[in-house]
Amino acid sequence: MPPQNKKLFDSATPGSRLKDDAFRVEIDSIADHEWDRIASAFADIHHEQTACYAGLHWKGRDSHLLLSRDGMPVAGARVALVKLPLIDRGLAYLRFGPFWRRRDQAADPEIYRAMIRALVEEYCGRRGHCLSVLARPHPDYHALEGGWLRDMGFAKRRDYEDPERYLVNTALDANAQSKSLAQKWRYNLRQAVANSLDIRLSEDPAEAQAFQALYAAMMERKEFSSTTPVHLTGQLIARLPENLKPKLFVAYHEKKLVVGATVGVFGDTAYYMFGASSAEALPLKAGYALHWHIVQWLNAQGIGWYDLGGASHEPGLRQFKKGFVGKAGKILAMEGEYDRWTSTLGRMSADIIFEARHLRRRIRHGVKFGKASGETN
Repeated sequence: MPPQNKKLFDSATPGSRLKDDAFRVEIDSIADHEWDRIASAFADIHHEQTACYAGLHWKGRDSHLLLSRDGMPVAGARVALVKLPLIDRGLAYLRFGPFWRRRDQAADPEIYRAMIRALVEEYCGRRGHCLSVLARPHPDYHALEGGWLRDMGFAKRRDYEDPERYLVNTALDANAQSKSLAQKWRYNLRQAVANSLDIRLSEDPAEAQAFQALYAAMMERKEFSSTTPVHLTGQLIARLPENLKPKLFVAYHEKKLVVGATVGVFGDTAYYMFGASSAEALPLKAGYALHWHIVQWLNAQGIGWYDLGGASHEPGLRQFKKGFVGKAGKILAMEGEYDRWTSTLGRMSADIIFEARHLRRRIRHGVKFGKASGETN
């Protein structure tokens, strides 16, 4: 491993650099469809690291860096760039990345370290930003990545706002999964099953639109304000590669859509991305039946974990997710955001940006802020 203070890259071209030990770096030079094709080969890809999602969500304010060795992509990251006006300095924010574990290779920590060095060189060294990394929540790798970041000079400067991550162990068969459930969760599931809900995996664009309308109606009914980008559901399904396309699960009662969920299956983990329900869903316990159906489907696909996200400090939601995780799952405490900078101006600019983010969140909480992705019933 080269010394930390050694120059890692030559300056041949702005879009492609070579590292001493045959790592090659490509920056902002890969077409979106090609990026997502490459990303689909990794076991630790997250939807926020796809070009499709990042481009739609950040609206062109993202940058990407791909690391290759011997002609094969071995790691990548999409970074949101948030800069202060006039000074052209600010924050390079890497959320739930980088991806570095190929499906067809054993995990190599040196690839992760090489990727982080490349990110620091580009976004801190060349561009003068503060690089902030929020590691992907994974039971086996989250703490490891946090340790590697600390070893490489990163400092944890902010806790994650909603740190508890609820992960269902989907490697269990139906019998073992049922035994893992909390007693109250199992009772509610039996009630839900008795209500004869029609639950299915849908690829119908009309049902995707109906799901988005259900979400909007739920927001209005609950008087919530949300930044959850549920409107991206249809575009993600249409544009991502086949093995990255989110799955839309819907549940009907008497031919009426009462609850739905968009689930992203990315590598070794599935993610509960968006959810919505009608007023009728709660007495029907429809969320219990829907998520049970999803877990059985994930088990059949060989997916190891189902990430339900956080609980947004909502006691009812926390109880639902904790009961579903049960004895065999895991509640992972996310470590927070790790920062690295080489310019004091970059760090100060990022601090201003993070303080503005904190203020916006406080304002949203003050107007009865809620996360629709927490809808379960």
